Amino acid sequence: MFYSPVLKDNSNISASKKNSDETAGPAIADEDVRERLLAAAGPVFAKRGFDGATVREICRAAGVNVAGIAYYYGDKMGLYLEVIRSIRAKCEARFPMPQATDEPIEKRLRSHIWVMLSRMLNDQDEGGWEAQLMMREMHRPTEAFQELIEQYFRPNFVQLCHILERMMPPSTPLPECQRLAFSVVGQCLYYRVGRETVRAMIPTQVRNDYFSIESLVEHIASLTEAAASRPLSKITAPASNLNP
Repeated sequence: MFYSPVLKDNSNISASKKNSDETAGPAIADEDVRERLLAAAGPVFAKRGFDGATVREICRAAGVNVAGIAYYYGDKMGLYLEVIRSIRAKCEARFPMPQATDEPIEKRLRSHIWVMLSRMLNDQDEGGWEAQLMMREMHRPTEAFQELIEQYFRPNFVQLCHILERMMPPSTPLPECQRLAFSVVGQCLYYRVGRETVRAMIPTQVRNDYFSIESLVEHIASLTEAAASRPLSKITAPASNLNP
């Protein structure tokens, strides 16, 4: 007998309808419940964090029996992992990271920065919960963090480092390249984290003229090119030289 944790009354469904849907019905219902749980869980996890979110609250928001999460995802962590994966998949599908090409390295840098900013400032992130949840995961990592690092952050970071390596002096140590790469990521990330601050401090027309994604790409890329082209002796300073 097919078991569905959905909270609904099927008593009024006709016998003919039941017979016609005998094969397709369970599969359709399964997919519907899974999607409802995913849609409901995301905002709850973003607001309360993994530890603070409860199975009962998520199931109530989805209109699903409290047994639904265990039935479809194994446990709360299984559901959480799928939420994180769905966010990642959506970003990668809408804004795929460009592959290595023979294009000028300056153009590749701008393409990479454009993708990062577009993902972070995604206007299809309804209510901002997707970015909020990703920030929570970075700030207070769960079991999902290592997968996020290896399958999402690290490949993009390595690609950025490869771009920067070609822009920096040949003898540049890898940590210097990595440090510059984190600076690029940090600049992009601020426009997500500090979005409301920018809106409060910069007039609308000025934002439209100077803070569009295209303008920010050029700004960040120009700063990065200037930093990458500096002689190595000016990039690296022993810690002892920084002491007063």
